[in-house]
Amino acid sequence: MSKTAPPYIAALSLTIASATGTPEGYFLVFPDGETRSGDGSGRPHECDSWKLNSTSGRVLAQMLNARPTDMVIDYEHQTLHAQSNGQPAPAAGWLAAGQFEYIDGVGLCNRAPSWTTKATKAIAGREYRYKSPVIAYDTDGNVTNVMNVAITNQPALLTLDELTALSAKFTPKQDQDKPMNPLLAYVIAALGLKESTTEDEAVTALSAQVDDFKNKATDAKVTIDADKPLAALSSVFTNVAEPDPAKYVPVKTMTETVAALNAQITELQGNQVDPTAELLTAALSDGRLLPAQEKWAQSYAASDPAGFKAFLDNAPVIAALNQKQTTGKPDPVAGGKITALSAEQIEVANGMGISHADMIAELNA
Repeated sequence: MSKTAPPYIAALSLTIASATGTPEGYFLVFPDGETRSGDGSGRPHECDSWKLNSTSGRVLAQMLNARPTDMVIDYEHQTLHAQSNGQPAPAAGWLAAGQFEYIDGVGLCNRAPSWTTKATKAIAGREYRYKSPVIAYDTDGNVTNVMNVAITNQPALLTLDELTALSAKFTPKQDQDKPMNPLLAYVIAALGLKESTTEDEAVTALSAQVDDFKNKATDAKVTIDADKPLAALSSVFTNVAEPDPAKYVPVKTMTETVAALNAQITELQGNQVDPTAELLTAALSDGRLLPAQEKWAQSYAASDPAGFKAFLDNAPVIAALNQKQTTGKPDPVAGGKITALSAEQIEVANGMGISHADMIAELNA
């Protein structure tokens, strides 16, 4: 790899089967401790090894959990190659947003991985044997970011030019000589700024937010300490000035209005159809969701209806599942269906983070 400024970018190889100690149903993204590439390339070249510990791992998990969208698991890093080769980049699976967790002695994991039927069968049939996270790391080897994960049989696929381009993409231009510190990463996530935001840009955005709070305090006739605005902002919510009676509706009138509105709301709620429930039913019927994903999908829809709808809009329809769910015929009781997993299939199911029952269902699909 060329001597570019950190963070450096690398794609490395790990077996799909999870390491010992990984909780059932979890997907190991990157292992705890010190790691070197197992593909014979001798990487990393800029440091002795890639490193992840309890401190950096928890900061990394917090940063990834600030992202609003699921992280893709693709085939052969095609997500990174799509712009240059023009080929589609289908998902093999997804690592759920907000579900990253660092586990001492194990590493960075995702608590809610999901897989497509195609990928499940390919891995069970040993068509794919390795997972390859694409990471960013600093000069000392500390892992600072995870861009995505691929399933692959040839882990070191990225060329030198592509790695250099990725490094430029994920490194703020004004801070290429040092990695992003955790406080800056938190400010960027808290304000909803782009990952490429520089420290100066983050300070400007934070200052604007503080000025906005101060203006709102002034409008509310609340005095705050100008030298310590953040420490005093709670007074905006607790010490609001007495309202001018001439500018407000009498309490009795307001109470009656609110009571009438509440009655109308209650009536409307009784007639309301939950749109996310309809979306969930449709997605389970046409193959965009697996039965094993139903509980996760219900939780996602309840917490973020718009995000759930956007996920379904982009989810591929699995024809086999669609046919199975719409024919209306019961599943046959015989005919070569798998009723128990082999030892190798159990290892694969554990590594993919799905239950044995779901694995059997997918193989029989």
